[in-house]
Amino acid sequence: MRTIDGYHIFAELKRGPVTTIFKALDARHNRVVLIKMLEDGAADGSWRTQLQQESKLSARLAHPNLRRIYQSGVTSDEPYLVLEYVEGPTLAELISQHRRLPIDLCIFIAKELAKALSAIHRNQVLHRDIKPQNIFLSMSGQVKLGDLGLAQDLTEVDFLTAGTPAYMSPEQVLGREVNETSDLFSFGAVLYEMLTGETAFSTRTVGATFHHVVNWQPLPVTMFRPEIPGELVEISQKLLAKNPLDRYASAETVLDYLTWLERGYGVSTSSSHLSAFLESPETYRRVELRAVAIADGVNAPIMKKTRHSGWGPTIVLNALMFFTGVLFIKGVKTYFEYKAENTSASNYISGSPPSAPLTSHAGFLDVRVTPSGVHGVISVGGDSAGTTPLDRPLELSPGWHEVSIRHPQLGVKRMNLSITSGDTLLKTIDLSIP
Repeated sequence: MRTIDGYHIFAELKRGPVTTIFKALDARHNRVVLIKMLEDGAADGSWRTQLQQESKLSARLAHPNLRRIYQSGVTSDEPYLVLEYVEGPTLAELISQHRRLPIDLCIFIAKELAKALSAIHRNQVLHRDIKPQNIFLSMSGQVKLGDLGLAQDLTEVDFLTAGTPAYMSPEQVLGREVNETSDLFSFGAVLYEMLTGETAFSTRTVGATFHHVVNWQPLPVTMFRPEIPGELVEISQKLLAKNPLDRYASAETVLDYLTWLERGYGVSTSSSHLSAFLESPETYRRVELRAVAIADGVNAPIMKKTRHSGWGPTIVLNALMFFTGVLFIKGVKTYFEYKAENTSASNYISGSPPSAPLTSHAGFLDVRVTPSGVHGVISVGGDSAGTTPLDRPLELSPGWHEVSIRHPQLGVKRMNLSITSGDTLLKTIDLSIP
């Protein structure tokens, strides 16, 4: 039995090209731990620096939803970390085994992950590698985010493309400035995978994945699970917004919305429920989320502000805010008339945040796709505009627009369409015809 600084190694759990993970006994504290050690060929240069950085940042973080690093050191010129051992599967293993997890457990795990991210961001740290493989579930029902190997101090963040492609934000892929909302995009990809059992973006090749992250919208979660509440769909979509300014402002805000959603549906899932599912998924009593009457005062949370640098001068943002306010005053009547005609009140929780108002001089495009059940990605002028079936017509400025419908197997249909102010153009596209 190999011993490192009092830790007795008794099993090798994982060997990779850079690190090896061992299971060891910490006799001094009578507990099982993990030892992360660099391979011989990676013990020099950047990998050593990265391991030291992971240890340094972890020392600033202490939270029940973060996997702890107990100690760092060097033995025989090989650097190592001593990690908390979490007895249970990773989220990736759980999804692989069960595909689509119970919706109430998805919300619970997402809330715990939001708490972990909130703690990291409060300490001015970006994780940069949030994915199901780095989320650990204990048999007692705890959720812990781990692996700070790519984490960086917010004041020292570089523009290098680093992370796991299918979970990277568009700004990470493009080598642009990143901030807390970049982690939230990765969080959104994890939530999408929990809900659907599918990755949000292609993993066939790195190039295809990068292209999808930057340019494509993932297929709607309701395509896989129609029973998912509309409010949870909106949370998932907002986390995966391409522009950081369109995402939630902070992990605390995401937590507020998830908590509000639980209260609205009368759900109170806890660690004991996750523990019960891990112990016996066959007997787990799945909760159906059905809207219930909400007590007075249960309103949608207020968005919290955070700094967003590198996406436009402050003066432009202020001008846009003013312009948006003017449009709101002019368009609010049109908006609520449209909502009254097209939205069933039973599909929404009272107090849910409204969508952006419609502008009074716009025209509309209602795109429908055949064969029935086929979903296509709509682009207008080269920019992604949604996925069929649309929940509402697209609002477009009057004039000609280049519109395309793309399907992974059926190909792409392109056309030029003329939009008239105040009118709705209905266009049905048969993707089965070459």
